[in-house]
Amino acid sequence: MPPLADIALPVPLDHTFTYIVPPELQQSVSLGCRVIVPFGRKNSTGVIVGFPSSTNVKNLRPIHDVLDSKPTFSEEMLKLTRWISDYYLTPWGEVLRAATPQGLGREGKRVVQLAVENVEELIASLPKRATKQRTILQSLQKQKRLSLGQLQRRSSAKSIHVLINEMTSKGWITIEDDVPRTQAKPKVEKVVSVPTAVQSRLKNLGEKAAAGEFGLTKKQIALLIELVEMTELSPEPLSETLALKKTGSSLSILKALQTKGLVELSTREVIRAATFDGIEPPPVFTLNEHQERALQEIKSAVEANTYKTFLLHGVTGSGKTQVYIEAIRQVLATGKTAIVLVPEISLTPQTVRRFKAHFADDVTVMHSQMSIGERYDAWRLANDGRVKVVIGPRSAIFAPLKNLGLIVVDEEQEASYKQFDASPRYHARDVAIVRASQTGAVVILGSATPSAESYYNAITEKYCLLEMPERVDNARLPTIEIVDMTKERIRRYDALKQEVQQTGKPFPKRLPHSSISKLLEQEVAKRIAKKEGVILLQNRRGFSHVVECFECGFVEKCDRCEVTLTYHTPKKHLRCHYCGFVKKPPTICPKCQGFEIRFHAFGTQQVEGELEALFPDSRILRMDLDTTSGRGSHDRMLRQFGAGEADILLGTQMVAKGLDFPRVTLVGVISADTQMLLPDFRASERTFQLLTQVAGRAGRSNLAGEVIIQTMQADHYSLKHVLLHDFPNFYKEELEYRRELDYPPFSRIALIEFKGARENEVQHHAKKFAEFLLDEKHKKYLIVLGPADAAIPKLRNQFRKHVVIKGLRREDPSGAYLRAALRNAKKQYDESALRKMRSVQMILDVDPVGMM
Repeated sequence: MPPLADIALPVPLDHTFTYIVPPELQQSVSLGCRVIVPFGRKNSTGVIVGFPSSTNVKNLRPIHDVLDSKPTFSEEMLKLTRWISDYYLTPWGEVLRAATPQGLGREGKRVVQLAVENVEELIASLPKRATKQRTILQSLQKQKRLSLGQLQRRSSAKSIHVLINEMTSKGWITIEDDVPRTQAKPKVEKVVSVPTAVQSRLKNLGEKAAAGEFGLTKKQIALLIELVEMTELSPEPLSETLALKKTGSSLSILKALQTKGLVELSTREVIRAATFDGIEPPPVFTLNEHQERALQEIKSAVEANTYKTFLLHGVTGSGKTQVYIEAIRQVLATGKTAIVLVPEISLTPQTVRRFKAHFADDVTVMHSQMSIGERYDAWRLANDGRVKVVIGPRSAIFAPLKNLGLIVVDEEQEASYKQFDASPRYHARDVAIVRASQTGAVVILGSATPSAESYYNAITEKYCLLEMPERVDNARLPTIEIVDMTKERIRRYDALKQEVQQTGKPFPKRLPHSSISKLLEQEVAKRIAKKEGVILLQNRRGFSHVVECFECGFVEKCDRCEVTLTYHTPKKHLRCHYCGFVKKPPTICPKCQGFEIRFHAFGTQQVEGELEALFPDSRILRMDLDTTSGRGSHDRMLRQFGAGEADILLGTQMVAKGLDFPRVTLVGVISADTQMLLPDFRASERTFQLLTQVAGRAGRSNLAGEVIIQTMQADHYSLKHVLLHDFPNFYKEELEYRRELDYPPFSRIALIEFKGARENEVQHHAKKFAEFLLDEKHKKYLIVLGPADAAIPKLRNQFRKHVVIKGLRREDPSGAYLRAALRNAKKQYDESALRKMRSVQMILDVDPVGMM
């Protein structure tokens, strides 16, 4: 039997596919390489994940080509992606596609050209059997540049990639990628250098004698002298473009010098990387006793070369980042590498500057707002071992660093670490822990407000808990005050009645309303007068989230989704934040023809307008999805605010975490209710986390900090604990609620969503799947809820039904029964007649972070 290879393909099937390795490819295939194989009527790109000795499959087809000269995926990464596939019940090929570095797709046009001058001699030296190589060289000799497709047709080579890779390695040809925007290629620039012998001769002869000996014109000798002077300043070859610009010369003069052998022209690779201006030498820090104690624990684990997970619980401003830096320094000293995960792209610039100040060119960054070329180069730097530290959001967990020693997950509680809108729906924090356990690395989960699951794992000693209860430099935690907006509204109403009685004016038909309480208004005014910074959080963008008829109660909703439309002032339209539907706001009610159209529920745009009216001389920056869509906009705004170019930074939750501005002494929360009232069992926890995090932006220096939180739910238990900075007691209360209802961390859950255009069909699919889950073998270990309408029952004209399955940890500690039940139900569902109805889509989400 010929050699076989198992290939993982990016198709929604839960198994790999076996292919024959043809003789001409046997020297080129290896584990982790990407290959082109026939699949159905088309070709597909997959990854070699194994070499079976035998198979029962009949009519095997051969691999067509091998795309990689060296594997894209290491054995370590194959093992990790296999675990992701098994745990999240996602086909392995889809996981590998998600982990494939940007810019390595085979789509696009690869262009080949000759790299040797004596082509005739090379062709003559080839053995008679090398007909395909001979044809390729002869074709390139005639036309200089040809695509892979053209060369494949001319040479009749089935495995053109293998053939081209071999010829490239021998230095006969070079390949350039003439690729579309979605792909990447190494970037090169032309450089010029002056040979040492020419430099010496020029110095010995002098300008006039050298011009005579070399036969140069005035312009040529002038350019040569300037190039020599520039070379003396920098031994590195000079950029051709930069050299010509500085000398004011032309390319024709430079080419003339090259023809005479006086300069050498060549190319070099240029690494594309996101630029981070303003990197300053790191200040000298002396760790306090809590930082030092935490660091020593981490160092001991690093030195022992043993996997261990630490939960670093430190109050806001306690110096967690400095502990990360010192831990990484220890890891690099042992010859190992590190990954730093951050939850938001907006946090990346500040974080990267700080790490680059300590580790310089050993640091690279990976995130989605970088260009394809920048991400491709960052991946290659990590893969080649040219950098030792990778920083980025969740996808950076797939960074191809070798000899991994440490993974830091900063703000580990953040929901953005979970991939929620595409397969595989992995959680980067959990993947980080598994990757570390597989490689013997150390994990630091850092947070001022850890997730309930992580904190429970720490207090039950699955993780090692490290506490940092004090801020660095003796900075004090800010004072916090709760403003009850219900009472505020009553006070404003009473004041209005008194004014009407005193002035005799008629009572207004529409009562004035404001998102900013009197207390917050007064405190903002004080900070502006003292040139101190203010951060205001309103976790809703747009102007108003409810457009309502005051006479009949009609509310404008999206035509395609069961959600209210948001009014946006710049374009004066209503917009759905889920599907993008847009319409004009009504001037009269379409239901009762009434004229009293009111805008409720403040968004960032409306708050910005109020601030401009209250503080006309202040400088305001609004930071939300509408203002930060441009590349680099996060960093630009934060640097403006940090430099004192704005008085008030107003934004959504992107202003709540990780930002460190010593000048900020006041933080205001416009409405604490936006998160608190969501129909999700994590709503209270997220409210506590968000408010604690944003409160931590105040008073991070010797200036005292103050926080004002506005709410309509002043008696909510999460606010009581925020007020006292009381993390342990909040989680004690929260965990009791979770225990009563069998929610994580006391269970594992999976959310199965069904959606389609016809509600009765969606309901039928969801009901049958729930029946498949209730298998007698697993029934006593599991709780199945639903099917029921999703919290938002209709999105983008698709009806949504949810089935929730809970695996109780006391009965099923490892989650084995839960996954077995899901696999069994999925298998029955896939094999049933229902699956042939393509009108209903099923999405399976293991360990969901949102239940909406």
